[in-house]
Amino acid sequence: MKPTHVPAILAAACAAAQPMAAHAHHAMGNALPGNVFEGLVSGLAHPVIGLDHFVFVLALGAACYYFGQRLVGIGAFLAAALTGTILHVQQVTLPHAEVWVAASLLLLGCMLLFAMPALKSVAGTLLLATAGIVHGYAYGESIVGAEPTPLAAYLAGFTVIQLCIGLGGFALTRHADRMRRSTAAVRTAGGVASIAGVAFLMMARAG
Repeated sequence: MKPTHVPAILAAACAAAQPMAAHAHHAMGNALPGNVFEGLVSGLAHPVIGLDHFVFVLALGAACYYFGQRLVGIGAFLAAALTGTILHVQQVTLPHAEVWVAASLLLLGCMLLFAMPALKSVAGTLLLATAGIVHGYAYGESIVGAEPTPLAAYLAGFTVIQLCIGLGGFALTRHADRMRRSTAAVRTAGGVASIAGVAFLMMARAG
């Protein structure tokens, strides 16, 4: 692919994703969940229809397989995401949260693409936990002001679905690795995540 084509592809990706971005994080049509069912549905939906979150958690699963983190990295991310949401609910301010979400996706993508060994270390786990706080803070935007019961259901919903997505990324990468023993699968995942991170970063800054 010619380098001159890359900006055009990124611009097209941003344009295609822009219509989804306005509703990407609100399964209830921007309404605050008012009961257990609505809280659960909103929590289950947010990491799926929020494509920046979805791609990150898939890439997280790939990273945990390739770098031997197993469930440690996923668990650190999930626990930190819960913390980030609670911080948002408690009115703690994190400026430009969507920019940080996109930046975390770009960083993880680059680390996968270049197979950076830092992801095997404690520092890598701390990095994933930091990303979890950022993503969790962004999740909190949809639930601030809700009653405790729908809030608890929302937290449970997005934790369960992210675990499933992360394990899905883990399983897909393991399957690809067993089919063909090489770094191609994880580098492909890193490349996709990096391009998505740039696209979402451009969108967040433009917004």
